[in-house]
Formats: sequence, structure tokens, C-alpha cells
Amino acid sequence: MLTYSLDIGGTRMKLALIQDGKILTERNVEAFRFGKYKDNLDIAEREGKAMMKELGVIRIDGLGIAFPGLVNPVKKVVTSANAKFVDAIGYDLTSWVKRAFDCPFILDNDSNAALIGEMTYGVAQDTEDAVMMIFGTGVGAAAVMGGRLVRGKHFQAACIGGHMVVEFGEHATPCNCGNIGCMEANGSSRALPELAQSDPLYPTSKLSRFAKLNYKILKECADAGDALAQKLMKRSLDAWSANLSNLVIAYDPEVIVLSGGVARMGEALRAPLQEHINKYTWTAWGNPEVRLAKNPDSSVVLGLHKLIVDEINGKAVF
Repeated sequence: MLTYSLDIGGTRMKLALIQDGKILTERNVEAFRFGKYKDNLDIAEREGKAMMKELGVIRIDGLGIAFPGLVNPVKKVVTSANAKFVDAIGYDLTSWVKRAFDCPFILDNDSNAALIGEMTYGVAQDTEDAVMMIFGTGVGAAAVMGGRLVRGKHFQAACIGGHMVVEFGEHATPCNCGNIGCMEANGSSRALPELAQSDPLYPTSKLSRFAKLNYKILKECADAGDALAQKLMKRSLDAWSANLSNLVIAYDPEVIVLSGGVARMGEALRAPLQEHINKYTWTAWGNPEVRLAKNPDSSVVLGLHKLIVDEINGKAVF
């Protein structure tokens, strides 16, 4: 079965044509976070049809769309965008898909899709109980219990687990979701520049030399001995560790999957998080295993492929 996956992230879009679990071709293009949502869909349509033409494909069997916010997968509409793609809320995707590709489609949260991708094609194929943290512009989360995605009555359970509170008090860091002390506000690519620039060490730090700050740069500067970079790396690791403990307590997983860009840090990310879980988290049965995603750059699009195939085959569960 041939499907087209659209992973519309906070800064980039990953687009892929996938057949029977294998990515045939893919493209990464800029996402217009503060533009019109339709602008991104128009780009996805153009790029998708260009890839189809290159492969000699006339039509696709299904389409999967991932969104970095809250969605209703039954009605197939975005319900909350949290300061990005705000015009996506309520957008008539059904009409757009009908016009552009005329095929069945699914819409889901990007973290949900990423976890399904890893449980179907990646490092979590050996379990039916797993959680994920996926590091993009923000930090998403997802949970599967007994082989089924945890969704909740309003479809916001687990998938906004990146907004669990890890810091409290009147000086807790404000988050763009409206809360204070969220993990994402303390350890995300989106928050990193502000955290760095507000620190007294910033003017003399190597970090001040970079126009755009990300975790790759932060890790390199920390390894080189930069005091602010080391401070911010520790803060991020502490925030991620606390959030993972919350996810373990909430969803009782056997496996924890780390995906997204920051997962490229490898053991420098996985090992301290596993150590924290082993040392501090109350799990009488044993310790969940922290694993790095097999497909950190493709977890979402592969998960969308699985979800739309299940939809077409009448196996979708909400």
C-alpha cells in the first residue's frame, strides 16, 4: 500500500512517500510556522505531486498528516495550536485532501505518530507498553498501553506530556502554553535561546557567537568546557529526567523511546536519563528501558503510514 506522509513541524516539514513500511522518497522543506496553515499544505501538495511524478505514481492509497498540537482524529480537525499555525484550528482538511489527492486520510498528533512508528518499525517492536519523548522545536510525548494509544476523552492525554510541570514557585519559567514550569519551557530548542540570553554568563559565553542556538551547538560548547553551555545542558537533562519520571508513573511503560533531533546525542542523552529512572523512579517490577529511536528522523512519517493503512483496513482504534 502506497501512502504519503506529511509531518508538519514547528520549523520544518518532512514529506515522504512510503510503500509497505519502506520510505521510497522523502523531502525536508521549511515550514511557515507563523504564516497561513494552507501555505504549508500547498507546499506539501506541490512537493508530494512532484515526488509522485518522479516515481511514476499516478495516485496514492492514503494520506497521513501529523500536527504539533492537539487534534481530533475522529473529526480530523486541529483543535489547539499553542501559538503556532493558529489558523489550522478547525481547518477543513477533508475538503483539501479531497481536492488535492482524493484519497482516505488520517490526522494525528506528531508524537503519537512517532511512537507508533517506533513500535511498528523501530526499537519498540517487542512491547505493547511504551512512552516516548520526541524532541523537535518543542518536546512532545506519547504513550501506548496494552497496544493502544492513550488518547483521553478530548484526545489530549499523553501527547502533551512535554508540558508536565517540572518547576514550581513564583519564579518558575513561563511556557507558551500558558502554564509556568513546564518541561518544554526548561528544556527545548524553542526555549534554549531565551534561557541562554537571560543568563549573566551569556556575554562571555561561546554561545553568544551563534546567531541561531540549538542543542548540537550547546553540546559542542559544553564538551569544550563553556560554563554556560554546561549549565544549560545540565538544566535540560534535569528537566527531561523529571519529565520521564512523570511519564513512567503515569503510564507504566516497559520501554521509553527518545526521538527527534536531540536524540542524535546518542548515549550522552540516553545514559543519564536511564540512570535517573533507575535511581529515582518508583517501579517495583523493575526499570523501564530507555532506548534511542531507530528512525529519529522518520518515526513520525512511518507512524503515519501505519495509521493510515490501519484506517483503510478498518483497524483504526480511537
